[in-house]
Amino acid sequence: MTAGRPGLYVHLPLCPARCPYCDFSARKYTMQEAGLLRAGLPLHLGMLAAREGRAGLSSVYFGGGTPSMFPAGFVAGLMGDVAGGLGLAPGAEVSLEANPGTLSPAKLSLLRGAGINRLSLGAQSFDDDLLRGLGRPHDAARTRLAAGWARRAGFENLSLDLIYGLPGQNREQALADVRSALELTPDHVSLYELTLSPDTPFGRKYEKGRPPLPDEDSLAEFESEARALLEQAGLERYEVSNFARPGFECRHNQSTWQGGDYLALGPGAHGHKAGTRWALIADSAAYLARVRSGEEPLEFREELTPEQRAAELFILGLRTLRGVDLARVEGIIVQPAREAYAPQLGRLTGLGWAGLEGGFLRPTAKGLDLADAAGEMFV
Repeated sequence: MTAGRPGLYVHLPLCPARCPYCDFSARKYTMQEAGLLRAGLPLHLGMLAAREGRAGLSSVYFGGGTPSMFPAGFVAGLMGDVAGGLGLAPGAEVSLEANPGTLSPAKLSLLRGAGINRLSLGAQSFDDDLLRGLGRPHDAARTRLAAGWARRAGFENLSLDLIYGLPGQNREQALADVRSALELTPDHVSLYELTLSPDTPFGRKYEKGRPPLPDEDSLAEFESEARALLEQAGLERYEVSNFARPGFECRHNQSTWQGGDYLALGPGAHGHKAGTRWALIADSAAYLARVRSGEEPLEFREELTPEQRAAELFILGLRTLRGVDLARVEGIIVQPAREAYAPQLGRLTGLGWAGLEGGFLRPTAKGLDLADAAGEMFV
């Protein structure tokens, strides 16, 4: 990370199809809406550059949606505008989320040449039956091909996403997914438990812990074995759901978890700067209309109180192996953190969920597993 420099989150909210478990701000790709985005993003980027100047971004993260659905030429053009307008710090991390089914050797070469240096492949599973159940428009063979193409295109920072706790998935199938991912020698693995959101088809159809979903004991057993496999392969857990080889931790996300600043570009994107956070209008047509009129396309903006900012540092920091920098908390609340949060710190250390090490509150392995409960103590 480059201290003091912001990141940029670019939201491209279009996908090949709407996955039945997804509750992100995303929708099915249409040529009409893609055209709205191609018109709107460069205009909004120009507004950001006029306001922020050459910020020298520490990271750029193309998320979605499925950013890799867009033509490589469009992404390359946008990256050129980012570099020319906001500027990039030396060694900036530039990530792009990708569906294996949307990639080709030529496209990956163009993306790498455009400055994308970190690729996050949404593998999700290596079981074709489970992939069909997830509504994924690719199979395991395509993920393997895409990983090989990415390496040959020059991507030295490759991440794979996996989801476990799937309908009909047993522990052995889930562990087989981890082993299959490791065969591709990724530098980073994100291992997410299936989330059932009530506004999704999966959320309406399934209930956690009830067949065909695995029960809590099976999930816990899998999680322990999966972490051991990842660590044996040299991928260290540095956040609740994220594992990386040393030096390959996602710098953009790390900055976010530490309360860093990041600008927002694209319908539905969120940003944060010095205690102010905001979200952009999710509707692409409304987004384009706003930027064409020279108006910031805000859905909302809010100023956080010092107490809210400090609480977020604890909530997010306790999800990471690095923990919470108490000096940073003190700089916000302007009082000793150990005094202001004495009850919470006492409870966390007493439960064995965290320990005080120097100027940091660091979660234990048990604390990482219970990060949500730990964070709630500061709400």
